[in-house]
Amino acid sequence: MTHPANISEELKLCVDFHGHICPGLIYGYIVATESISRLSITRAADEEIVAVSENDSCSVDALQVLLGTTLGKGNLILKDYGKNVYTVFNRKTSKAIRFSRKKEYEYTDKHLSEFNDLEKKMTQGTATDQEKKRQKYLKTMDLLQKPALDVFEIVETKAEEPAYARLAPSVACASCFEMTMKTKMEKGDNNDLYCRPCYDELA
Repeated sequence: MTHPANISEELKLCVDFHGHICPGLIYGYIVATESISRLSITRAADEEIVAVSENDSCSVDALQVLLGTTLGKGNLILKDYGKNVYTVFNRKTSKAIRFSRKKEYEYTDKHLSEFNDLEKKMTQGTATDQEKKRQKYLKTMDLLQKPALDVFEIVETKAEEPAYARLAPSVACASCFEMTMKTKMEKGDNNDLYCRPCYDELA
């Protein structure tokens, strides 16, 4: 995959995993790299690092690549509120950092006039596909030059330690007979256990 010039090897890994470079990915990259620095952590092998993302955007992929926080391990928690907020928790030190994206985005790169024109077209819904791509590229490159504190409000927080991923046996649903984690099932009137889709059909 072709990468923009002068980006870090860590960001290249994120781009390769995600499939392209974009502003959303950069937000996650900033959160991940700043967390590594402030919490003195390395990529999680297990659940020693936990990331809580309050959105399901492109940013999450950078957290997975750089922090090792994944859905499969249970140390990536998605709370899809649509908020540009992230919390990264270090179990070893019980320290957590919360990132909240600042309200106003101020473009500061040399292409300011072009960026403003593209932003106007994006807002009006008249931007072509090529113009949309150009706007994303300009914003991406601008974001990469900004200090983290220009992008996010960053505070150390006393977050409650997230629970470890729960393990549970799987049993067959009483209706479709597909194997389902027992703790995710619903009990019917006859005390039989149903997967959520089948239980909803019974209602």
